[in-house]
Amino acid sequence: MRGFVAAALSLFTLAFAAPGPDLWVQPDDGVRPLIQLIDTATSSIRLKVYLWTPSRMDVVEALGRAVDRGVDVRVLLEREPAGGRPSMEIISALRDQGVDLRLSKPFRFVFVHEKSMVIDDRVAWFGSGNLTGSTFKANREYMLVTKRPAWVSEIARVFDADWRGRRIDLSNAVLVWSPDRMMRGVREGNAREKVLGLIRAAKSTLFLEQAGMVDEEVIGAIENAVRRGVHVRLVGSPADPAENTYFVPGAERLRVAGVRLRYLPSPYVHAKVIVADGNTALLGSINISQSSLNANRELGAIITAADEPKAFFRLLRTMETDWKNARPDNPFLLPPVTGVIPWTEAAKYYGRVVTVEGRIAAVESRTGVAFLKFADAPDAFRLVFFPRVYGSFDQPFPKAYLGKEVRATGRVKIYAGYYEIIISSPNQLEVLQ
Repeated sequence: MRGFVAAALSLFTLAFAAPGPDLWVQPDDGVRPLIQLIDTATSSIRLKVYLWTPSRMDVVEALGRAVDRGVDVRVLLEREPAGGRPSMEIISALRDQGVDLRLSKPFRFVFVHEKSMVIDDRVAWFGSGNLTGSTFKANREYMLVTKRPAWVSEIARVFDADWRGRRIDLSNAVLVWSPDRMMRGVREGNAREKVLGLIRAAKSTLFLEQAGMVDEEVIGAIENAVRRGVHVRLVGSPADPAENTYFVPGAERLRVAGVRLRYLPSPYVHAKVIVADGNTALLGSINISQSSLNANRELGAIITAADEPKAFFRLLRTMETDWKNARPDNPFLLPPVTGVIPWTEAAKYYGRVVTVEGRIAAVESRTGVAFLKFADAPDAFRLVFFPRVYGSFDQPFPKAYLGKEVRATGRVKIYAGYYEIIISSPNQLEVLQ
């Protein structure tokens, strides 16, 4: 018993004393640490990101302050994120701040899905989180912050290659990179090898928190792990299986194979993590999909309880909390929530039909869509209307609803980082006063 206690105390001491990368957990930590990190820059910033919405204008402003200090700020932004184009508001604001901005080169990758930043060639930030409102307020995201020279320099070198649209040999990479492919004799990444290697080497347990589950080879490797006696748990967020096949069908297939599956409605799982045998984790931007592993630019890292105890054990504690708070059933298949809830609680019921109540604080009308928003903020919960239904509502639409107390009924969904209810019939919307 004394030996066990001594070993436990030794591990506890190591976890909080040993140097290593820090783990930032969202939505717990918020955006402030990122702003503070940018504010430390004195010479250079390299920032690469997939999705950037106007709700993160505070990051634009922080980069502008860096430019004013004489910092060389370069931003590489995905040209065509899924569901549309990058925000012209963000693009204009970055250029107005003096940021050197480039959009990813077409056809180089399917997507530049990596989210990373290198400050002064001394510290790097990377992981699963985009620059959106939901990343820091509603999503489960994990980001690593490191001063390890080998990690920092590798991220910087890959940024410089992608900035110029050039290939880079990553056959001896210290981090985990996609695309995992050979192109004209150059090994561009190792992600599939690392993901499959971790799963196939697991001896006792696998614990996954994932946004997607669609790669056949990885799903097959997990099924094989179950057959050889590995205890596997999987956490993800729910989705309507009739509309979104990215997580639910693959996850349910794994449930049939013997995986313990749970759905976490809130926070929304945007994380991409695999933990093997309670001591080794792979995390970053890499989804379990063929595109993510073999066609996108992605970045991840492998950390261990022995080498990165502080980050590893915070990761594991958070995942265990999410497992505890998740449930075995998919809320998209559950009956409507009874009663009326305030709009501020709508995100908690992602996937379910709810009736929300609140005052419309802002309205927007764009080509092809209109929004009634319950707060005058870019990432506020919103009601969405498409042009074919405009004539069915009070006119002039949508301005007629500004300042009105309303009650709206529909299914809570998420699109490009925004929680919303789509309104397609006047029966879904009641004006209270």
